[in-house]
Order: sequence, then structure tokens, then C-alpha cells
Amino acid sequence: MLKADIAKRLKEIHPEFTKQDLLEMVDLVFETMAEALEEGRRIEIRGFGSFSIHPQKERCFINPKTGKETRCPSSYRIVFRPGKQLKEII
Repeated sequence: MLKADIAKRLKEIHPEFTKQDLLEMVDLVFETMAEALEEGRRIEIRGFGSFSIHPQKERCFINPKTGKETRCPSSYRIVFRPGKQLKEII
């Protein structure tokens, strides 16, 4: 599913808005979510699920092509946990 698909579905429900306005609204929602995650905040959408940031420790691995040990620096990963209603649907 693309952002355009979401805007199209919103257009069916709210024909009073232009497609461009709806695309901007969808963009704003995603930008707001990205900013919240960047600040380390958890996002919870009831019935759908939650997004959170988890720290990833620095680790070493062996490159299978070269056989050389390489370090992967610590970072963060985004974790999505589906809500009960979403689990039931799927």
C-alpha cells in the first residue's frame, strides 16, 4: 500500500478535500510519527499497534566474502508490535 492509496481511500470518505490536501495530511501524520520516534517517544495506535525505539548493541561479525572481522556500531532499531485487533484480523 502506498501513501497515494491511503489518500485515495480518505478521498472516498471525505470528498470535500482535494487529493493534494489529503496527501499533505498523510505526509504530516508520517512526519509527526518520525519526529516522535526520533525523540525516543513510543507511538501507540489503539487497535493497530505500537512503534518504539530499541537500542542495538555494538557487535562484531565476520564478513563471509572476505573472512575479515568487522564491527557494526551501536544503533537503534524501530520495533512494531501489532495490537490485539490487528492480530485478530490477520
